[in-house]
Amino acid sequence: MDSTHFAPDFSLTQPTSVVVLGAARSGLAAALFLHKKGYQVFLSDAGRMDDGTCAQLRAQGIAFEQGGHADAFGKQPAFVVASPGIPLTAKPYQWAQQNQIPVVSEVELAWQFLQTMDSPPPVVAVTGSNGKSTVVSLIAALLRTAGYRVSACGNIGLPLIQCVAEHESQPFDYLVLEISSFQLETTYTLQPAFALLLNLYENHLDRHGDLETYFALKSRLFQCQSARDIAILSQENPWCQRLAQQLNALREGPQVLDFSVAQVTEGQHLMYQGEALLPLSEIRLQGRHNLENIAAVLTLAEQLKLSGEVIAETLRYFQGMPHRLEPVGEWQGCLFINDSKSTNYLAAETALKSMTRPVIWIAGGQDKGGDFSPLARCVHDKVKHAVLMGESQVNFSRSLSQSGYNQMTRVNGMKAALAEALRHAESGDVILLSPATASYDAYANFEARGDDFRAHVAQLISEA
Repeated sequence: MDSTHFAPDFSLTQPTSVVVLGAARSGLAAALFLHKKGYQVFLSDAGRMDDGTCAQLRAQGIAFEQGGHADAFGKQPAFVVASPGIPLTAKPYQWAQQNQIPVVSEVELAWQFLQTMDSPPPVVAVTGSNGKSTVVSLIAALLRTAGYRVSACGNIGLPLIQCVAEHESQPFDYLVLEISSFQLETTYTLQPAFALLLNLYENHLDRHGDLETYFALKSRLFQCQSARDIAILSQENPWCQRLAQQLNALREGPQVLDFSVAQVTEGQHLMYQGEALLPLSEIRLQGRHNLENIAAVLTLAEQLKLSGEVIAETLRYFQGMPHRLEPVGEWQGCLFINDSKSTNYLAAETALKSMTRPVIWIAGGQDKGGDFSPLARCVHDKVKHAVLMGESQVNFSRSLSQSGYNQMTRVNGMKAALAEALRHAESGDVILLSPATASYDAYANFEARGDDFRAHVAQLISEA
């Protein structure tokens, strides 16, 4: 279903009736923001809300329903705020389309409110298949080191609409936005001053169907940029270079800059503005994939006129994101690493390639689809034993068997996965949780999955 049919010409109205779909972070934040602005808000969630959320809504006088959207279908709102977790083929969106009700993302809503303000801060927006959260966090860290007031927001966890609300009382110098393909489906007028596409690989094909559709959605981040804006794209990724050609062909399109590891490394040093910045060994973020992330950030840093001193200081302490190759404990010579944020095949492949010790691999969850064969080849090279859990365990075991790999066990649940991993581990091994899948078959999100792994490791160590 083409998302441009939902609200390509949407613009804010005077306070009126609004339906917000989904009571997760972005939906709840949008409901509270709109209510404060005088809109008549109705929040509808297909699941059960926790007691705290229900109490908060009642205290604010916001009407809501849970366990389905029956009451929402009886409304005639001026617009609907979309949950990124609900696919556009779902009944609520079909209902909205049939009734010609605009559907907008929380990001679109926040952006339009931001444009009504006297001095909106520049937005740096980051998308891609992998590395988004790391890059957003690193950009925010650099800007803070340079003395700017900045917020990292969007898909990274803090809804953009909350930052808009905060900006009204305590203005930001920059907003650094992580934005997903799900959010871009119903985002129409976002015009970031700086937009980055880090890479594009097979991901979310269970929702988007094919790579062409996925590419088109990622490209929407750049659709409203003008000649005064900057697009930063990977020189090493063919999809990024395809987008670069499209943008360069536009008469009033953004300035296009590319990045690559080769541009920012010379020997064993990181380079910036033609000079050696620091030895690669002093950078806390390790692995070639992180050098790609750093290359993107350095290209942006030049445009923001950040000094080499600020960059070197930040890279010496910045350790990356929780749940991304995060060491969480050591027991009997085995190192436990939490890479729960690995939610697709390429992310797990990248994690495995970064390992220098023998690996016991814990994987599986809600499969997003794609070509499994590159990951299977990496498993052959890196993994002593694979422990497979979640919905995908049957498909993963079949695919690995077809590739000729048979050192694997299927289990149910994180506790059983860790116990099985320890049965096959020896001193010096890494026990790596890198699921290669979404978490929604068993957990609310990848953070909950990583927290569960971390908690079981902590219990194991404490009982030793």
